[in-house]
Amino acid sequence: IEFVDGKYNLSTVVTHHTSDWSIIPLDKPVPFVWIKAVRRLDAVEIFYSFDDKEYAMMRNAWLQDNRPVMVGVMGASPDGDGFDADFESFSIRHLPDLRRAQWLEGNSK
Repeated sequence: IEFVDGKYNLSTVVTHHTSDWSIIPLDKPVPFVWIKAVRRLDAVEIFYSFDDKEYAMMRNAWLQDNRPVMVGVMGASPDGDGFDADFESFSIRHLPDLRRAQWLEGNSK
């Protein structure tokens, strides 16, 4: 989530060699936002929710198949006095996908 020009936006950045950025403007500040990112074979689907029950897709981004990725949350304040942010319950888990499980088994350290 970001605050720019007096507005809040949900923001997603996907970086390959360069980064591209998408936003969803919000009508008002929200106390919480839940984010889910689901890796598919050659894409990542990113969803958001304001109640952790109903999720809407905010991004579907291409990723190279059979390549590891780095995932995380970030806070930034390029201008101004900064802000407070709390990140809770961040976790990564593998989906029960036979192809992915076989790939992980052959490529784990």
